[in-house]
Amino acid sequence: MDALVSTKANSIAYQRSTVIIPAYNEEKRLMPVLYELCEYIRSNSLEWKVMVSIDGDDGTESNVKIMMQEYSFLSYSKGKGRGGKGAAIKRAITSATGEFVILMDADGSVPLKEIVKALDLTNYYDLIIFDRYSNRGNRIPFIRRFPSRGFNKLVRIFLGLKINDTQCGYKIIKREYAQRAFNKITISNAFFDVALLYYLKKERAKYIEIPVEYNYDRNSKFHVVELVLGEGISLIAFRIRNSRFYKYVPEKLISLYYRKFRWI
Repeated sequence: MDALVSTKANSIAYQRSTVIIPAYNEEKRLMPVLYELCEYIRSNSLEWKVMVSIDGDDGTESNVKIMMQEYSFLSYSKGKGRGGKGAAIKRAITSATGEFVILMDADGSVPLKEIVKALDLTNYYDLIIFDRYSNRGNRIPFIRRFPSRGFNKLVRIFLGLKINDTQCGYKIIKREYAQRAFNKITISNAFFDVALLYYLKKERAKYIEIPVEYNYDRNSKFHVVELVLGEGISLIAFRIRNSRFYKYVPEKLISLYYRKFRWI
């Protein structure tokens, strides 16, 4: 843990934050990530909370319960079935405390050291966005890079969000901004990241996007076809939702969308 010991005691987020990790059947990948994080918090005597928001039916819950006996700042919430990543974070966000919320993925694809390095920026920004694509050292397969870059261009056109990596699961957000934004978010699939950034922009949150080291996990649970389909339809639906034409959309069509695409 010595490599992670930080001198960032003056940064706002370093003093008090809540880390939220959504986990859908992450029994195998989550534990090393969670252990490193909890040891870092304990060794630096930080006033942080760690909340794991669990969906699925594997051994993730049992493992977190065991770790809770050792780390008093660790807790979890449990959903019913598969509610989607956005819903998992929204379930936990209401209980977040401290100045900032740190969003992390269960796969540890972005090293903890990268998050620690960014903490000083919380003295100047309300939102830190980690950008996987600006770091040329990251080896992201074409099958993931191509649809992601195409989707990003559509987000820029449809929503005016000039952010290079809207879909990275790692972000640091001022808690009050995060909670207000999630109060407005109704979508629970992977598109929630775009909705979150859209509402944070509406809130005039001051943000910065920084390149980050990223280790692509070939065991990722995302299926490219499902992801492209779900996010593409969600982008169109979200644009309509935030336009003057929304009042003309039939309730049956809205209901169909939430039933079919909310969890992707």
